[in-house]
Amino acid sequence: MSERVVGVIGISSGESARYACFYDELTQVDRPDNVVVLHAVGLYVNQNRNQIAEQAIAMGAEWILYVDDDHIFQPDTLQRLLAHNVDIVSALCVRRVAPFLPVIYDRVDADGEEVKHYFTPEDVGLKPVLAAGAGCLLVRTYVHTALGPPYWRFSQTVKGNMVGEDIDFCQRAREKGYKVWCDTDTPIGHRLTVAAFPYQVSPGKWMLNILDSKGTLIVNGPTRTGPV
Repeated sequence: MSERVVGVIGISSGESARYACFYDELTQVDRPDNVVVLHAVGLYVNQNRNQIAEQAIAMGAEWILYVDDDHIFQPDTLQRLLAHNVDIVSALCVRRVAPFLPVIYDRVDADGEEVKHYFTPEDVGLKPVLAAGAGCLLVRTYVHTALGPPYWRFSQTVKGNMVGEDIDFCQRAREKGYKVWCDTDTPIGHRLTVAAFPYQVSPGKWMLNILDSKGTLIVNGPTRTGPV
C-alpha cells in the first residue's frame, strides 16, 4: 500500500511554461517526505487552482503550496512556511511591474476594497494581512473544505471592479474565521520581462533605459564599456 500524501506543491501555468529555470529552482526546494507535485495547465488560473485543490483533497493531503511558474525560490521556502503552522501563509512576493509593490493587502478603503501595500519598517517576520497573492501561498486543505467548491473564483466589488481569485479566496477564508499571513522574512523572486533601450547622450557616450512590460522606467545608466 502506498503511503498517504502529506502535502501537494501545485503549479499553475499556461500551455507553455514561461521560464524553464522555474522548474530547476523547484527541484531544489526542500520538502518533507510524501509530498507530490501537481501541474495544472490552462488559460484560467482559477480553474487551474481548483483542479489542484480537488486532486489534493482527494489524495488526503494536509496542505497545498500554490506556486506560479514565474517565481524563484530559496531551498528552505516551503519548510519556513510550514513551520508557522497557520491556516494560510504567503511568502513575500513583489509585483512584476514598477514600483514592485508587495502582493499583500492589509487595509481597505472607505468602500471596503483592499488597498495596495507599500513597504514599511513594520514589515518584519510573520505579518497578519487581509489578503495575499497566490504565487507562493501555503493553504491548509481544511480551509478549502470549509469554503466548498469552487474554491477559487473571480468576483467583483460593489463598484464593479474585478477581484482576483487570490483576494476572493482570502476574503472568504477570513469570513470563515481563518487568518491570512505573510512571512516577510521569506522573500521569493518574481521574474519579469524588460526592454533595454540604448541611446546616446552625446556622440559616443551611450546610456541604457531598462523598462518593464508596461513601459515604466526601472533603471537608467551608462552602458558597460570594455577594453579599447
